Amino acid sequence: MRLLQALGYAGLIPFLLLTSLVWWPLLPGFDALAMFQRYSAIILAFMAGVLWPVWSQQAPFKPLAIFAVALPVLSFSAGVLPDSALLAIELQLFLLLRLGERWFGLDQQYHPLYLQLRNRLTLVVVCCHLLLIWHLLRQ
Repeated sequence: MRLLQALGYAGLIPFLLLTSLVWWPLLPGFDALAMFQRYSAIILAFMAGVLWPVWSQQAPFKPLAIFAVALPVLSFSAGVLPDSALLAIELQLFLLLRLGERWFGLDQQYHPLYLQLRNRLTLVVVCCHLLLIWHLLRQ
């Protein structure tokens, strides 16, 4: 469990670092916002993808599979939108993923420490998205 926690928290480093670099651009020519958006889409797809082994064990697999595939497709499709709209959709998709885990009963299969980790990671990711949306709307 410690390795999962360490990897989970390590996965937050790019979210936190890129959020900071959008607010305080220290690297000229580096598009921290674009990198944040890419990383966000990658992590969302990864999180939906790692649920496949859990979901494939359940009988009503079809709705779960459609849900898992829909999230990264929606994330990718949102790439044509303005930055603040893209970030808002990404934020909602991360929340939807977490709510979907609850809705489909996956929380009962998780170790309590992993469930706590998932909630914390989602909270930080959502806060990073909110900070960037706020930053963009202030400009």
